[in-house]
This record gives sequence, C-alpha cells and structure tokens, in this order.
Amino acid sequence: MGLSGSLAVIIDFILGIYTWLILIRVLLSWVNPDPYNPIVQFLLQATEPVLRPFRRLIPSVAGLDLSPVAALLAVQLVQRLLVGLLRGGMGGGAILGFLGELLAFVHLLLTLYMMLLMVRAGFHIHAWYTFKKRRPMVLNLNHPLTRFVFQVTEPALKPLRGWVPTVSGLDVTPIVAVLFVLATLSVLQQFFQVLALGGMGDMAPHRMAPSL
Repeated sequence: MGLSGSLAVIIDFILGIYTWLILIRVLLSWVNPDPYNPIVQFLLQATEPVLRPFRRLIPSVAGLDLSPVAALLAVQLVQRLLVGLLRGGMGGGAILGFLGELLAFVHLLLTLYMMLLMVRAGFHIHAWYTFKKRRPMVLNLNHPLTRFVFQVTEPALKPLRGWVPTVSGLDVTPIVAVLFVLATLSVLQQFFQVLALGGMGDMAPHRMAPSL
C-alpha cells in the first residue's frame, strides 16, 4: 500500500466516523437530550460547523429539517470521491475512480427519489380506487411525511401533467416519472459497466507483463 492508499484509508475512516456523529446527533434530537451533557455538547460542537451552512441554504420542507440529510449526502459524496481518487492513483485510474463514485452517488439519489415517486403513485392509486368504490377518501396532507412526499415529487410531476393523459380518471404521472427514473438508472448502469471495463483495460497490460 502506497502513500495514496494509506491516505485513502485514513480519510475513509475519519469521514465514516463523522457520518456516524451526524446520525447520532439526528437521533438524539428526537429525544430532547440534556444540552449540558458533555457528550451532547461534543456532538453539537463537532457537527454544527457542517450543518449550519446547509441549514441556511436548505429550507425546511413540511416542517422537516432536511439539512442533516443534505449534510450526510455531502459527506458521503466527498468521502467516496476522495477515496476513489486516492485509490485510483494519479493517472487514468483516478479519473475512472472519480467518475465511478460520482455516478454511484447520482444513482443513490435517483433511487431514493424513485422510492418517493412510488409512494406518491401509491397515494394516487389508493385515491382513485377509493373514488371508484364511492368510498370517502381521507388523505391527511397536513401530516409532515405526506406533505413532504407531495412537495418533493411535485416539481418532477408538474411538467408531465401537460402531456400525460389520465387513464380512466387515474393520474399516472407518478408512474411515468418512475419509468423515466428507471430508464435513467439503466443508462447509469451502462456507464458503470463501461467504466469497469475501462479500468480493467488499464490494468490488463500490467497483469500480462512477464516478470523479470
């Protein structure tokens, strides 16, 4: 293991620990811990410098503070990119490692967003089925989680409603959006395979070279 490999291990360890600190702080915020506890004070002092900028940039959605989620994703992105660059060396492997980690991060975000779209589609199908059965439909949009799903997915669904017709009165835009995300994930998967083959191609001459 060279210098870059050792740095990759150290950075991976430090940022992994920091990710856990943010997670623990989020969990503790749900139980109203004693702010004068030394452990709680350490968590606040260690994580606040990272959370504060995200809190200023990202407004709360449906009363939910999304700054810890954004901070976690940012730390994960930095961790994967730095470790990928260091483990890839300083040549073409570094670029492939950088692109691979970036694509993996985008893949993760799209997968999470697709799950929210599927939840939104479930709401639409349930409302449509209840209406068809002439039963009262009760959807509490004041609930923080329900309102969060609708507010986050609406920017992707609003443009689709202009050209996606309803099917027997069912708004299928969430389903169409899920299909778009699945197609995008498939394209990203193809890029993953191309990058993997490129990395193997760079390594092949070294593996085939005879030992002296």
